[in-house]
Amino acid sequence: MAESEKSYWIKSGIITLLDRVSLLVFGFLGFFLLVRIYDQDTFGIWVLFFSSVTFFEVGRNGLIQNGLVKFLTTAKTDDERGRISTASLVLNFLLSIVNVIVLIAIAPLLSNLFGSDTIKDLIYIYTITTLVMIPMQHFIFVQFAHLDFVGPTFANFTRGGLFFCFIAYLYFSGWEAPLTNLAYMQVIAAICGSLVSFLFARKYAKFSKYIDWNWVKKLLQYGSFTFLTNLSTMLYKSIDKWMLGALLTPASVAIYDLCMRVNNLLEAPTQAIAQVVFPQSARKGESGGAEDIKNLYEGAVGAILALIIPAVIFVILFPKFIVTVLGGAEYLTAASILTVTVFYALFLPFANQFGTILDSIGKPQINLLFTLLGALINVAANYFFIVRFGVIGAAYGTIFTYIVTFILNQVVLNNMFKVQWWKAIKSVPGFYVMAFGIIFGKNKAETTVADANTAIMDKKEKISES
Repeated sequence: MAESEKSYWIKSGIITLLDRVSLLVFGFLGFFLLVRIYDQDTFGIWVLFFSSVTFFEVGRNGLIQNGLVKFLTTAKTDDERGRISTASLVLNFLLSIVNVIVLIAIAPLLSNLFGSDTIKDLIYIYTITTLVMIPMQHFIFVQFAHLDFVGPTFANFTRGGLFFCFIAYLYFSGWEAPLTNLAYMQVIAAICGSLVSFLFARKYAKFSKYIDWNWVKKLLQYGSFTFLTNLSTMLYKSIDKWMLGALLTPASVAIYDLCMRVNNLLEAPTQAIAQVVFPQSARKGESGGAEDIKNLYEGAVGAILALIIPAVIFVILFPKFIVTVLGGAEYLTAASILTVTVFYALFLPFANQFGTILDSIGKPQINLLFTLLGALINVAANYFFIVRFGVIGAAYGTIFTYIVTFILNQVVLNNMFKVQWWKAIKSVPGFYVMAFGIIFGKNKAETTVADANTAIMDKKEKISES
């Protein structure tokens, strides 16, 4: 690998990591303060509102981002880039208008479903944020296409940082402001984020004088699979909260959301390694190396498990301590729920890498099918267990879904690539040995997870042969 290429990957990786870390920190600290500003019912209403609007925002992003980045990257002329950029901006605007119409239409329904008029007001305010976010999203995606990650990081930092600063002000001033004030602050933060995004992206901004509807159609078609997969994934992840809000109370959502915040931290290694695995899997899939994909899947899952198992054990041993630190004594009832939800983290590496592998080898339709199936199972399981067990029923329902989808995923991977999930688990000790060696200088700095895992597998094969 050329020195300049190495420099690019290191620099881009650090910047992207900073972006993810800042969003994670702002979100986590914001939650930490909000649960101390508002009572459980009020905070539960905010969680239900936020998960509802995020569902639509993630779907829109999935429909726009991949197509714009792909086609801008491969465009040959400035004229073509201008037509693609204009078409994407038009598509973004049209989808945002659709989002606004849908949000306005369902706001009264959600208000009745969750028993809160405040949710309706919050959604109406958020429609302004939806429109304000159009330029921010567009310019961030344009910068991605030009392999520039600095601007998006600053834009997201500005948006998330301003919103967190407002929450911090509420906490230290002792002002329990109406939730609508938080929604208005989202609008202001989005405006500032859009401005920062434009300032960084203006050197790349190219637009045509007319709308090329063929490009609009092409972008729409390209992003359709990602759009449906993103929506299905969000449904999968949000249905437990929505059903708690509909079947029980907003306070139950607040209690459950605390457990999900812990899981979000545990999920970070899964998301980070998925970004590394995707291009590697795409190359191996292109060359038709089923054995390579098998080893890549088992090695990646093993690496993630090695990272999260110590954290899972800590959560299982000290759930009351964690809950008290995060939410305070009034959230102690979440401790028993946390001991169940923490097991999500052990299934997520298998599920996420399943999707990563299939998407990278050009089989997104299979990933979409399983995501939809998982969402449907989750709806039925959550309803069954919540009705019978209350708040903890959401944890029982979701873990049941993870177990079922895990079995189905492994059957598919075994048929396609002869993947054996237990080998991922058996490789975990090898990663600890490797980490021990690196820490105490017994391995070269350039030793990688893949090298260590391969060495372990080679030793096992030699032993079995002998």
